[in-house]
Amino acid sequence: MNITKKILGHLDRVYAVTIMPYKNKLYYLAATEGQGACLMYDEDGNVSTVWDGPGGTMNIVLIPGREGEFIATQQFFPTFNAKESTIVYGKMNEDLTFTIKEIMSIPYLHRFDVVNAAGELWFVGATLCEDKAFQDDWSKPGKVQVAKLDRDLSKPFKLEPILQGITKNHGFCHGAWKGQEAIMISGAQGLFVIYVPSTEAAVWQVEQIMNHEVSDMAVCDIDGDGELEIATIEGFHGPKGTIYKEIEGVLKEIHTHEYEFGHVVWGGVINSVPAFIIGGRKGKMELIVYTQDEAGSIAEQIIDNTGGASNIDVYEWKDKVFVLAANRQIGEIALYSLKEG
Repeated sequence: MNITKKILGHLDRVYAVTIMPYKNKLYYLAATEGQGACLMYDEDGNVSTVWDGPGGTMNIVLIPGREGEFIATQQFFPTFNAKESTIVYGKMNEDLTFTIKEIMSIPYLHRFDVVNAAGELWFVGATLCEDKAFQDDWSKPGKVQVAKLDRDLSKPFKLEPILQGITKNHGFCHGAWKGQEAIMISGAQGLFVIYVPSTEAAVWQVEQIMNHEVSDMAVCDIDGDGELEIATIEGFHGPKGTIYKEIEGVLKEIHTHEYEFGHVVWGGVINSVPAFIIGGRKGKMELIVYTQDEAGSIAEQIIDNTGGASNIDVYEWKDKVFVLAANRQIGEIALYSLKEG
């Protein structure tokens, strides 16, 4: 495929990125994990400020079915300085400014999403840990909590734990597994699948499918056989990107690639082709797209190897596929266009 790159701007320690459609246009949001701003770029390269601070943003999550609205984290600062972390509700106004309201504090909230479960919006959040006495203190494991959201998303909500005891609770992927909508969670104990209830009376069921340390993961049907494969980064911020396929009921490695500080993993469809994207923040800083070639082998193509992406967002729009990357190591906000050819 043909890949072109456009540098939208620069932001020190840029970490969280989201592509947001609004009134038939795309807007690109990028926020720092350090002290500082969240910025928005439009399709013409114009930039505006979503907020000036405080920073410490791990996620900007769009609300399903509600254009221009999102929930984001703040005050999750490097390195794991997140005892005071909060979530905020954001709404884009008609004049393209933003209204930002603090919802509540959730200490050490590292990853979350908003899902539609049985017709209601639910918050699903994973905390890195319960508390820390020092940077490398992992004695108090993290957990996954859920809460039904009010129509007014700026209101605090009551969290209910559904999965506890996950050390280095880092990986989070909202996708599918075994034909059901699911959230994948990972940490030192392995990889877990949380199935999203389809009826109001149903419970959040949990299944463990790997028992070795996994830092991050994503899913897609890379070979087109109707069964999902899993791409992982192992171990914590680990050195190995791996693609697994279930063969005779067992998940087996079908491809590996070495990374330094692996941090990006995404799965989906690019130009009608199933693909994974995996990236490392340090060393070669490779951001690679993986597809299956005509011979049935896993093919690699480098998107970039100059930025050290912390996170990406992928969005198909008007027959184009865009990858928005937070190239944290050089403070660069980059937009890649991926086209067939």
